[in-house]
Amino acid sequence: MKKSNFVIGTAGHVDHGKTTLIKALSGVDTDTTREEKERGLTINLGFTFMTLPDGEEVGIVDVPGHERFVKNMLAGVASIDLVLLVIDVNEGIMPQTIEHSSILRLLGVENYIIVLTKVDDADPELKEIIYEDIQERFRNTPLADAPIVETDAVSGTGIEELKQTIQDKLSHLTEKESDLPPRLNVDRAFSVKGFGTVVTGTLVDGPLSVGDELYAYPYNKKTKIRNIQIHNKDQKQAFPGNRTALNLTNVTVEEMERGTVLSGVPLEDSYMLDVKVECLPESPYALELWDRVHVHVGAAEVLARIVPIDKEKIVQGDSGYLQLRLEEQVHVKKGDHFILRSYSPVYTVGGGTILEEEPEKHKRFNEEVIHTLQVKETGDLAQILLDFLNRRSSALTSKKEMMQYLNVEQQQVDEAIETLTQEHELLVFGHQYMSVQKFNEFKKEILSLLETYHAQYPVRQGMPLEELRSKFKNVSAKELDRLLKQLREDQQIAIEYGRARLYDFTYQLDSKSQMERDAMEQTLKDAKMTPPEKDALTHGDEHLEELFNSMMGSEIFQLDRNVYVHMSVYEAAKHFVVDYINEHGELSLGEFRDAWETSRKYGMAFLEHLDAIGLTKRVGDVRVLKHE
Repeated sequence: MKKSNFVIGTAGHVDHGKTTLIKALSGVDTDTTREEKERGLTINLGFTFMTLPDGEEVGIVDVPGHERFVKNMLAGVASIDLVLLVIDVNEGIMPQTIEHSSILRLLGVENYIIVLTKVDDADPELKEIIYEDIQERFRNTPLADAPIVETDAVSGTGIEELKQTIQDKLSHLTEKESDLPPRLNVDRAFSVKGFGTVVTGTLVDGPLSVGDELYAYPYNKKTKIRNIQIHNKDQKQAFPGNRTALNLTNVTVEEMERGTVLSGVPLEDSYMLDVKVECLPESPYALELWDRVHVHVGAAEVLARIVPIDKEKIVQGDSGYLQLRLEEQVHVKKGDHFILRSYSPVYTVGGGTILEEEPEKHKRFNEEVIHTLQVKETGDLAQILLDFLNRRSSALTSKKEMMQYLNVEQQQVDEAIETLTQEHELLVFGHQYMSVQKFNEFKKEILSLLETYHAQYPVRQGMPLEELRSKFKNVSAKELDRLLKQLREDQQIAIEYGRARLYDFTYQLDSKSQMERDAMEQTLKDAKMTPPEKDALTHGDEHLEELFNSMMGSEIFQLDRNVYVHMSVYEAAKHFVVDYINEHGELSLGEFRDAWETSRKYGMAFLEHLDAIGLTKRVGDVRVLKHE
């Protein structure tokens, strides 16, 4: 018997026979509480499974139909693949039938079977009217092409035909696969004696395995999976789409209330959401600025204020962009569906799709914001990714960051990257990426900085790299080096002696300045490892200071804060140390001082510098090469 990842659910008006129908399909009564049995209606979500004619098992969610319990229904349908819209042939389409079908459409459900119940004693003329009403009511909706199956759960009429129709509908669907981190919205939690906390929900992304660690939100607690059950049987793994029960450690039932989110990776708290919303034609309210609403997303319900972004208000039958300002945090991903219900009295007023789960606070009617939301709405991953990269404050972006932002699998990110690369919209830096637009902005900033620097210091050979790095707080040194390398390859800049300059920049000295520069350089050459202090060379003269600084990194090497030696002396002394240690095995401070006819001060400064750059290391009173 094969278990599929498919979950089917029921929807429809109260007392139209959903629970009785499921019992006929599965043999299980999903009205499990005494209150439900006494009142004859489903209050909480009921879960079971059925076996199709080909032997495959599929999960079933029996959701409540009474208006007071619509929020329970919302918790159950978020991950359903196929819905049985149940209509009592003797009563026809009722208010909750309409509301449920609207909610299902807004939640993205596309596959339906319309099930007429209690048909054995139905009046043929009434049945014909019901068919006409269904055709008229669901015209231009996903229900328009749904097959209609007549049943009577008490006598068994149509039950086998319904099972076959379910099998036929599911055979055209692709089972869910996902390499995204697992995510499950908890819709029930209870305690089992001897086992502890058990939660149920449909696995949105996955997979999950026994022993996996998960993060539980909003309490941000770590928990571990002790056991997994699917269709009342122990399993080692659960896959996306599975109706799943998890036995968890380190959490209480109170901490796992409906709306809790379990995730394989840390999630951010979302207090605002950018969304595309549709206001239902049958809604008694338009969506207006600062309206307070109930937001149902996943299995959670929170209150929020609405801020229309592109319109003054969103009227019945219209759609637009909102920013939802939430009163409590949620833990969601872009692409998740949601439902809005009015604050009081409570009616379903609309719903839609989350476009951004961590937005900044937007001003209304901002064209740039509206354009970004339009791009996100298209679902074109390449363009959504490009918009994301263009708006990033950091320079380079990894593939993992792209997957987390888009909430899609690696294959889809790879395809988007390939598209953008072929369209010359994306640059590749090893395993990181940057949009061409962002790189051009960076290039413009770098070239402007260097141009300003050259104008201010015309005799210097360029800006020290450390100074350049300090100008880019959001770019790591490694990232900046990759970007500078690209600019060098593009012949936009040159880097020599630890300084960056414009590629075509050259400095010119008049004859007097050249003589002064040459004189300072010769003095440092002659001084070898007993150099004069900087002030002795420049005498505090601003012009001579500038000439001295122009030689830094090329002709002059700064050994420490106050010691400068000629670059040729520095290189010669470094080679001496390596050769001496290779020949004698070690080098003392005294041996270096005597060989270079210098003082303890300068000898110590030089040897400590070699230790700092990793060429040598001190062992007692001597130096040895670091690689030994």
